[in-house]
This record gives sequence, C-alpha cells and structure tokens, in this order.
Amino acid sequence: MDLWFQWGYRKSCTGFSRFIRYADDFVVCFKHEADARRFRVELEQRLNQFGLELALEKTKILEFGPQARRRAKQRGEKAETFDFLGFTHYCTTSRNGKVFTVGRKSISKRITAKLKLFKEWLRAHRTLPTAEIMETTANKLNGHYAYYGVTGNSKGIRMFYREVELLLFKWLGRRGKRDSLTFAKFKLLLQRFPLPRPRILVKLY
Repeated sequence: MDLWFQWGYRKSCTGFSRFIRYADDFVVCFKHEADARRFRVELEQRLNQFGLELALEKTKILEFGPQARRRAKQRGEKAETFDFLGFTHYCTTSRNGKVFTVGRKSISKRITAKLKLFKEWLRAHRTLPTAEIMETTANKLNGHYAYYGVTGNSKGIRMFYREVELLLFKWLGRRGKRDSLTFAKFKLLLQRFPLPRPRILVKLY
C-alpha cells in the first residue's frame, strides 16, 4: 500500500498529498478534494485485486485543516473531526489563537470501555491486599499516560484519573462494613499509596 501510493498514485495528484499508516489503519491527506475522491475509487479497485474489501464504516472523506476550520466557522459550524489510533483529531489553534493546530483528545468510547474494564477488574479483585490493588492501579495509570499523555490531551487524562479515583473509592469501600471508608479516610489511603498524577509525556509541538 505504501509503495503503491508513494510511487504510483501520489505522482498523479494535482497538489500536496501524504500517506500516514500504522498497521492496518491509515489516513491520507490531499490538498484537492478531487484527488481524495479519485483515491478512494482507485483504492477500492486495488484492494479488490487482492480479494480485499475497504472497511466502509471506517472510511470517509472530510474537509480538514485551517481553511476547513475557517469555512466551518463562517457557516456557524464546527469543522469535522476524525478518529485515528485512539484519538479524535480536530481543528484548533495555538494558545494565542493565531496558528492552526491539529488537536488530539482521547476517543470517548474507548475511555468508557477502559473504565468499564477497570471496574470489572476491581470487582473481581477487591479482596486482594490494598497495597497490591493500589500498585496495579498505579501501573494502569502509568500505561494510560504513556499512550494518551500527548500535547493537548491534558483534560482527557485528568478526567480518566478522576474516574479511576472514584471507582477505587467505591469498590474499596465495599470490602468492609457499610460506609466504613469515608472520603477523608480514602484521602489518607492515597497519601500512603500515592497514585501517579496525570502528566503529558509526549510533546508533539
């Protein structure tokens, strides 16, 4: 696919183009809409040659970039977004509002699914020693930050941390007598077994 685009299709484009792939997922950028629409047709044809089909539910052509953001704003709308590698990509600007920037935030459905899995893990392992539960939780948080802790996603990882904290408070409190774990006691527990705070680990710009 990469070589076909690089040495074949790209040469026929009327403007800038770029192919970005990770495993089986990819995003292709074009300056001109006509190149994008023609690419989709030729891509389907090429896949068919190898007995493959394009995943239509994951495939779409959208307008993205500084001009797309400006035109959407003129219409009183928000520019389109797309999901790629666990992030929703959207059009935004730098802090001073002068430079166009690609924003990235955690895909909400994936975060909801991760929190559900953590809840199920807590339910199944709530009888483990507190130290072990807290250590595992810390490892899960560090893993989350390592992937989702990118520039512009501070809000997303802070929300994830808060939800994890609330789930811990809920399920640790169910291990003893009713209401035995007050929030004040939980805060003392966090001082004894501190959890890693949300932090940006990958600076994209």
